[in-house]
Amino acid sequence: MRNRQLTYFCFSLILVVIIGCDKFLDKLPTFSCKQEGFMVSQITRSYIYPEKVVVHPWLGEHNVYAIFMLPNNYVYDRFMTINVPVNKTFCGIMINPNQTIDEINAKPGHYLVKGYLQTRITIKLILEGQINDLKQVNNWDHSKS
Repeated sequence: MRNRQLTYFCFSLILVVIIGCDKFLDKLPTFSCKQEGFMVSQITRSYIYPEKVVVHPWLGEHNVYAIFMLPNNYVYDRFMTINVPVNKTFCGIMINPNQTIDEINAKPGHYLVKGYLQTRITIKLILEGQINDLKQVNNWDHSKS
Protein backbone atom coordinates (compact mmCIF):
# COMPACT_ATOMS: atom_id res chain seq x y z
CA MET A 1 0.00 0.00 0.00
CA ARG A 2 2.82 2.41 0.91
CA ASN A 3 4.60 1.66 -2.39
CA ARG A 4 1.48 2.60 -4.33
CA GLN A 5 1.16 5.93 -2.48
CA LEU A 6 4.81 6.73 -3.23
CA THR A 7 4.26 5.94 -6.92
CA TYR A 8 1.21 8.23 -7.09
CA PHE A 9 3.09 10.99 -5.28
CA CYS A 10 6.07 10.78 -7.67
CA PHE A 11 3.80 10.73 -10.70
CA SER A 12 1.87 13.76 -9.42
CA LEU A 13 5.07 15.64 -8.65
CA ILE A 14 6.47 14.99 -12.14
CA LEU A 15 3.19 16.10 -13.71
CA VAL A 16 3.19 19.35 -11.70
CA VAL A 17 6.83 20.05 -12.70
CA ILE A 18 6.09 19.48 -16.41
CA ILE A 19 3.00 21.70 -16.37
CA GLY A 20 4.88 24.36 -14.36
CA CYS A 21 7.81 24.34 -16.81
CA ASP A 22 5.43 24.66 -19.76
CA LYS A 23 3.69 27.67 -18.18
CA PHE A 24 7.05 29.23 -17.26
CA LEU A 25 8.47 28.73 -20.76
CA ASP A 26 5.40 30.45 -22.28
CA LYS A 27 6.13 33.60 -20.30
CA LEU A 28 9.83 33.96 -21.24
CA PRO A 29 10.74 36.45 -23.97
CA THR A 30 11.47 35.13 -27.45
CA PHE A 31 12.84 36.66 -30.64
CA SER A 32 10.28 38.74 -32.47
CA CYS A 33 9.29 37.60 -35.96
CA LYS A 34 8.93 41.23 -37.07
CA GLN A 35 11.72 42.75 -39.13
CA GLU A 36 11.59 46.19 -37.59
CA GLY A 37 13.17 48.96 -39.60
CA PHE A 38 12.91 47.10 -42.91
CA MET A 39 10.57 48.01 -45.73
CA VAL A 40 8.42 45.23 -47.12
CA SER A 41 9.58 44.32 -50.60
CA GLN A 42 7.19 43.64 -53.46
CA ILE A 43 9.78 41.32 -55.05
CA THR A 44 9.11 37.58 -55.01
CA ARG A 45 10.79 35.92 -52.07
CA SER A 46 12.77 32.71 -52.26
CA TYR A 47 13.78 30.52 -49.35
CA ILE A 48 17.15 29.11 -48.44
CA TYR A 49 17.09 25.87 -46.44
CA PRO A 50 19.96 24.74 -44.21
CA GLU A 51 22.66 22.25 -45.05
CA LYS A 52 22.49 20.76 -41.55
CA VAL A 53 20.29 21.02 -38.43
CA VAL A 54 21.61 20.30 -34.91
CA VAL A 55 19.13 19.78 -32.04
CA HIS A 56 21.01 18.99 -28.81
CA PRO A 57 19.58 21.33 -26.12
CA TRP A 58 20.65 18.93 -23.36
CA LEU A 59 24.28 19.90 -24.13
CA GLY A 60 23.53 23.47 -23.02
CA GLU A 61 23.08 26.84 -24.65
CA HIS A 62 23.83 27.31 -28.37
CA ASN A 63 23.30 23.67 -29.30
CA VAL A 64 20.15 24.14 -31.37
CA TYR A 65 21.01 25.60 -34.76
CA ALA A 66 21.02 25.21 -38.52
CA ILE A 67 23.88 25.87 -40.94
CA PHE A 68 22.94 27.87 -44.04
CA MET A 69 25.03 28.27 -47.22
CA LEU A 70 24.55 31.71 -48.75
CA PRO A 71 25.94 33.21 -51.99
CA ASN A 72 28.83 35.69 -51.51
CA ASN A 73 26.85 38.61 -52.95
CA TYR A 74 23.96 37.94 -50.56
CA VAL A 75 23.75 40.06 -47.41
CA TYR A 76 21.71 38.21 -44.81
CA ASP A 77 19.48 40.08 -42.39
CA ARG A 78 20.18 37.86 -39.34
CA PHE A 79 16.58 36.63 -39.38
CA MET A 80 15.34 33.08 -39.89
CA THR A 81 12.19 31.14 -39.12
CA ILE A 82 11.36 27.68 -37.90
CA ASN A 83 7.93 26.44 -38.97
CA VAL A 84 6.47 23.45 -37.15
CA PRO A 85 3.10 21.79 -37.72
CA VAL A 86 -0.07 23.27 -36.21
CA ASN A 87 0.80 26.67 -37.73
CA LYS A 88 3.53 27.62 -35.28
CA THR A 89 6.39 29.84 -36.42
CA PHE A 90 9.38 30.68 -34.25
CA CYS A 91 12.20 33.05 -35.06
CA GLY A 92 15.91 32.87 -34.53
CA ILE A 93 19.02 34.82 -35.40
CA MET A 94 21.84 34.07 -37.81
CA ILE A 95 25.46 34.87 -36.94
CA ASN A 96 29.09 33.89 -37.50
CA PRO A 97 29.72 34.01 -41.27
CA ASN A 98 32.52 31.58 -42.07
CA GLN A 99 33.87 29.28 -44.77
CA THR A 100 33.76 26.12 -42.63
CA ILE A 101 31.31 25.22 -39.85
CA ASP A 102 30.91 21.78 -38.26
CA GLU A 103 32.98 20.10 -40.99
CA ILE A 104 30.81 21.62 -43.74
CA ASN A 105 32.79 23.61 -46.30
CA ALA A 106 31.24 26.43 -48.27
CA LYS A 107 31.03 25.88 -52.03
CA PRO A 108 33.01 28.35 -54.18
CA GLY A 109 31.19 31.68 -54.25
CA HIS A 110 29.34 30.95 -50.98
CA TYR A 111 29.74 31.34 -47.23
CA LEU A 112 28.15 29.66 -44.21
CA VAL A 113 26.21 31.09 -41.26
CA LYS A 114 24.68 29.51 -38.17
CA GLY A 115 21.04 30.19 -37.38
CA TYR A 116 20.23 29.73 -33.70
CA LEU A 117 16.91 28.89 -32.06
CA GLN A 118 16.52 29.77 -28.39
CA THR A 119 17.01 26.74 -26.14
CA ARG A 120 13.84 27.52 -24.14
CA ILE A 121 11.74 27.34 -27.32
CA THR A 122 13.39 24.03 -28.20
CA ILE A 123 12.65 22.58 -24.77
CA LYS A 124 9.03 23.70 -25.04
CA LEU A 125 8.70 22.02 -28.45
CA ILE A 126 10.34 18.84 -27.16
CA LEU A 127 7.89 18.74 -24.23
CA GLU A 128 5.09 19.05 -26.81
CA GLY A 129 6.53 16.04 -28.69
CA GLN A 130 7.82 17.98 -31.71
CA ILE A 131 11.54 17.12 -31.61
CA ASN A 132 11.32 15.34 -34.98
CA ASP A 133 9.74 18.46 -36.52
CA LEU A 134 12.71 20.50 -35.26
CA LYS A 135 15.16 18.10 -36.89
CA GLN A 136 13.54 18.46 -40.33
CA VAL A 137 15.66 20.67 -42.61
CA ASN A 138 12.61 21.87 -44.56
CA ASN A 139 11.09 23.40 -41.37
CA TRP A 140 14.00 25.86 -41.06
CA ASP A 141 14.39 28.65 -43.61
CA HIS A 142 15.84 32.03 -44.37
CA SER A 143 13.89 34.11 -46.87
CA LYS A 144 15.58 36.25 -49.46
CA SER A 145 14.18 38.87 -51.81
